[in-house]
Amino acid sequence: MMVREFFLPALIFMLLLSTISLLCVDLRVGSGKMDMNAERKSQEGLFNKQQGLLTVTSDAAVNTLSLNEEEAMLLTSSGAKCLTFDETFDNLVASSSRIFVTMPAKAAGSSLKQFTNECVGLFGGHPDSNAPVNDSNMLQEALTKNYKVPKLITSHLYTPSTFVRMVENAPHNSLIIYMHRDETDRFISAIKMVVLSRLCREDVHIGPEMDVQIDGSRCVFSEKDLIDKVIKPRIQEIQLGAPDIMSCSFYDAIEKNLPQMVFINYKQADKLQDVLAKYHCPELLDGEEIHANVAEDKQVEAFMKLESNGEEVPMLDWLEEKGSMLEYTYDLRKKQTCRSKTLNMQDDLLFCKDEVLEVTRDTSF
Repeated sequence: MMVREFFLPALIFMLLLSTISLLCVDLRVGSGKMDMNAERKSQEGLFNKQQGLLTVTSDAAVNTLSLNEEEAMLLTSSGAKCLTFDETFDNLVASSSRIFVTMPAKAAGSSLKQFTNECVGLFGGHPDSNAPVNDSNMLQEALTKNYKVPKLITSHLYTPSTFVRMVENAPHNSLIIYMHRDETDRFISAIKMVVLSRLCREDVHIGPEMDVQIDGSRCVFSEKDLIDKVIKPRIQEIQLGAPDIMSCSFYDAIEKNLPQMVFINYKQADKLQDVLAKYHCPELLDGEEIHANVAEDKQVEAFMKLESNGEEVPMLDWLEEKGSMLEYTYDLRKKQTCRSKTLNMQDDLLFCKDEVLEVTRDTSF
């Protein structure tokens, strides 16, 4: 009787201890799962933040919000910084003592040069604003020709050395703007411009000797002539692109001299004109943005006779079909250097909301 009275309370006590132990194990396992879930969500949040997204967790759901204003100040993978036309880039223009706007051929250059001429006048009175920037002798002549030097200078670039000289010598409180366009897209646009504006003109034929037949608004030439005499030698504006300008020396000059510099997508030329006009020629703000030398607006249609069967096809259709293969087929980029840096820069530029990318001390394309 005494044994039973002792055994039953002891058994109940042992069962209670076992139950408590099991509960503790469950709590530890559950806590571990919660910690793993929290870590996973934290890692997902970090990944989303790196992708330009802000992740907010709650008991109910995970809401992903697009970083709008924050994205504008986000450093890219190359260490460059995204700017916005209405604030950060606007402030940069306002604080710059002089602004140089540069670009390859077919990257809104003609429009921006005409805008600059109307805004601040010709540089040194020279009718071609490209000349003083690309020729050191003409630059010296332009500097002494007039007492006042415009605060805004716009020019196409012909060689890497022109850009290097500018970066090495321009005052640090000046701003260098480079208008960028994807090279294949620029290359195809340049072919259209050379053909429609130079080769298919009845008044003046500018370019190589070709059998070009012009009948009103219709211009006909052979596929072979276009390839051998225009595309392969990369004549005129066709050659003034990334392979000729954005070389290793281009990027070395940026890294060694740390200029105050931004890259802008050429498609944003209208917004650039608005910001420049705000500080240099506000009287132009009420007018429309300037667009010049648009090949698609030409009043002539080009046709080419195919080598395979002599059939005439519109040149624009031919370029749509074969344009992206031309550089590869005829090895037209063989002299280009540091292409990976250009592609890294381009990826970062297109990532930015306003497609304005500022070089910083940490930038390394």
